[in-house]
Amino acid sequence: MSTHASFERHKKEASKHESNVFYLLNKEDQQRTATLQSLQGDEKLRCTSASKIRSAVAQQRLALREYKEAARLRPRDVETKEQLQSARLVLRKLQALVDGPKQIPMRRFLAHYNLSIRYWDKGEARQAIDEARESCKELAKHGLPRGCAEHNLLLMMQVFSEFKGEQKKLEDAVQRSPEAIGSNYDLGIHFFDKRMMHKAEAQLRLTRDRAKASTALQLVEQDMLSLQGEDAPTLDGKKAVRMARVLEDIEDDLRFIARLKELWCVEEESGKTGELQATGVRDGSLPQLLPCLHCRYSQDRAGCDAWLRDLSVRTDINLKASRACQKLAPKSQKQGVRG
Repeated sequence: MSTHASFERHKKEASKHESNVFYLLNKEDQQRTATLQSLQGDEKLRCTSASKIRSAVAQQRLALREYKEAARLRPRDVETKEQLQSARLVLRKLQALVDGPKQIPMRRFLAHYNLSIRYWDKGEARQAIDEARESCKELAKHGLPRGCAEHNLLLMMQVFSEFKGEQKKLEDAVQRSPEAIGSNYDLGIHFFDKRMMHKAEAQLRLTRDRAKASTALQLVEQDMLSLQGEDAPTLDGKKAVRMARVLEDIEDDLRFIARLKELWCVEEESGKTGELQATGVRDGSLPQLLPCLHCRYSQDRAGCDAWLRDLSVRTDINLKASRACQKLAPKSQKQGVRG
């Protein structure tokens, strides 16, 4: 076959493939004809079904290949060069519709955001503030509103600054008298006031264990004196009643904290094994966005909900969000007891 014949054949094949593209993008169901006739250009393309666009992409690739062969045979043919360039532009536009908008990577933000709350719940304030600051930087880098990430950072810095002196005094008191029930309990309530949920729970559990150990030790000492034939001092009734109330208060606090942790500290429970339930450990393929610290201090969540909603509806963000801020007011602080 001569060069001229091959050139004309490639041009003819390219034109046929482009006709197929036009047919696929314009041949619609009768029910949609009236709607599509009122649309022009890109709007009409966006209303075309995804399967037809993918078929059009395949046909446009074939057309582009034929134009390339024709341009190779006659590299100085101006018309063929223009048709080749036009075919490339059409293919690029169709491929963009298939691929969808380019998504902003959010995994680093999600990691820093959730890790800041994890550190805060464990009582590691400085690390939490560092992670919260990094989460804000990630959002700013992509030109996104900082929303709950900024809430976390500002609240962490404020609470850390305001409670730093009080925490030092309570920790010194516990260090001087490690077995004192009152000091340990007050420290647990202090961590709860800062909404450090894991740290508060651990401290209250320790207080409960020491209270039980103290009561058990008194009973053992009384039994030993009785066995030795000595007069055993009777237990102080008021002190026993007070200790029972302390244990009851601690158990009540622990149950309340457990409910709050389900709302604030657990990313997703569905699909977890029994050992991971209620632990706050993530085991899914995608991270979940935890409620911010603002939700732990205030019932006014309008700003949080709006920020989360705006991020969730955007098609250029790969963000899988968990429950929005929950409607549960924090429990009022109880009066500390002295042991």
